[in-house]
Amino acid sequence: MNDSKARALVWRLHELSMRVLKRIVGLHLFRVELGDDRLDISPPELAPGYETKIADPLDLLKWATTETGLTSAFLQSSAKRGDRCVINVFNEQLVGYGFIAQSRAPVTDQIEVRVSSKLIYRYKGWTHPEHRRKHLSHARGRLNKQLFFVKGGSHTVSYVETHNHAARANHPDVHPRLIGYCGFIRFAGREYPFNLCIRTHGFCMVRTGTHHDERRENQR
Repeated sequence: MNDSKARALVWRLHELSMRVLKRIVGLHLFRVELGDDRLDISPPELAPGYETKIADPLDLLKWATTETGLTSAFLQSSAKRGDRCVINVFNEQLVGYGFIAQSRAPVTDQIEVRVSSKLIYRYKGWTHPEHRRKHLSHARGRLNKQLFFVKGGSHTVSYVETHNHAARANHPDVHPRLIGYCGFIRFAGREYPFNLCIRTHGFCMVRTGTHHDERRENQR
């Protein structure tokens, strides 16, 4: 068995084990990553017809469908928090998006992510299956950095399920830095978050409504 086949087998076993743990004990495990935030990276060349731009969440109401995973309630709450969105459109149709926050954002009805003001949190990203592997996520990320670092952010931060290999394959030219793990366990209708080695970076997953002193994180 060559190295590529061995790696594929390891990834497949990890994916199966995480799916089993999610089903049996309600475990959700995520990698937390700081973005590759060098602005000198050449912007990706998108094919004709594609456009990447900043949008207010309420601008996306017309695209709130099952296919995009957007709902009116989510977009309204996102707008109320002051979040913004970077979108990709192709011939005036939405084909990709990524939301941006600098304070907090929901994970589930019971859990939310808190970030310090030094970080720009990228969450709820999506690319239409027919438009993947076209550097759309890279284009969103670069525009995000150009426009939102003026608010004082020093790094972008995001998380992804440890077994979501498709997300990494969609933009292999981006090299984030792993800073730790977070997640939650769902048991008897309640969700219990945990954080591994990430609080010192100003990022954590907590139960909604939990007191969290952001000033302490900003001083680190």
